[in-house]
Amino acid sequence: MKQQIPLDGHDVPYMCGIDCADSVAELVAASAGAADSVLFVMDGAVASHAAPVISRLSEHLRTETVQVVATESNKTLSLVGDIAEFAVSRGVTRGSVVVGMGGGMVGNVAGLTAALLFRGTRLIHLPTTPVAAFDSVVSVKQAVNLRGGKNLSGTYYAPSLIACDLRWLETVPPEQLRTGLSEMVKNVLAVIPEQWDTLMHALAAVSEGRTTEALPHLFDIGVTAKVPFLGRDPRERKEALVFEYGHTMGHALELASRGAMKHGEAVAWGMLVAAEVSHRLGFLTGEDLRSHYRIIDRLELPPARARIGAIDPMALEALLSTDNKRGYLRCADDEVAMVLLQSLGNPLVTGGSGYPLVPVRRGTLMSALHTVTEHIPEERSARWKKSSLS
Repeated sequence: MKQQIPLDGHDVPYMCGIDCADSVAELVAASAGAADSVLFVMDGAVASHAAPVISRLSEHLRTETVQVVATESNKTLSLVGDIAEFAVSRGVTRGSVVVGMGGGMVGNVAGLTAALLFRGTRLIHLPTTPVAAFDSVVSVKQAVNLRGGKNLSGTYYAPSLIACDLRWLETVPPEQLRTGLSEMVKNVLAVIPEQWDTLMHALAAVSEGRTTEALPHLFDIGVTAKVPFLGRDPRERKEALVFEYGHTMGHALELASRGAMKHGEAVAWGMLVAAEVSHRLGFLTGEDLRSHYRIIDRLELPPARARIGAIDPMALEALLSTDNKRGYLRCADDEVAMVLLQSLGNPLVTGGSGYPLVPVRRGTLMSALHTVTEHIPEERSARWKKSSLS
């Protein structure tokens, strides 16, 4: 499959397929072209995927490899600085290419490194997780975390190529694969509800071990939802902020868990919180609220009470106050700007701002989180009760 993605004035080719790792390696080598070297930034956990690509590149180009530990706590300016220092020490120049291979964390770190090194070197993304392949690399946002919050330091920078063997995604642990698909759930709930049945069938296929069958459909849901928005709002600072749905509470949960909760799981809980808030404010109907729970239950998340209940609520509130959407709207000291829906696929827009954002009191968010924490999926509650008695 090949699609042209409009990214900040560039038509970026996105090439993907199944069992095409050799073709991806050839494509990356061809794209590197006349570069004088390659800086290959990779998650150490995907070394087996990276080996044939690195081998192919090394036939024609000097390839300097950096392995990173892909955790949120490691997604820092310090790591970007260390990679840049290594690159310069190894003779990487402005004529080199930076390749990032891994999940969303690696994509962001490699992307920010490419943007800053010599004020810009070419960038290639090779995503290996659902969150990266279907969402985070389809963007020009390159950012890392600060102590105060997630993705608070970064810039905008377009890759020259995105390529993926979808088979790489099947090697992600099953529970991470399912929760990683929360970004596709977000796209359907917030942007393309007409794809509901397609997504439900894909989630069922993943749950039943028929992942290969589901991946092309998930790719379509990820890319199809984003492309029209990126054409009109390439830096995702206006109408494309809708893709932040679920991320206000999600980012806070992810950071407050100190790595225990992955991005996909955190965003899934965050979408339920957003739906509860919108329902309480009188916008989202009860049926649309139930639709949120119904589709997110298909991700087979762990029990909410065990996961969310283990997180310090004071730490969550502090992180909510530093959410990266601050400044788009004028909010009171106890309010947070967040994406809410008035119906599936129909975000609320505040006044004449044009932003799909609504100011919400932090107390309302925390109350909604408490409701989500008590949720037990109906089709799984009997199984949990049985296991607790055995």
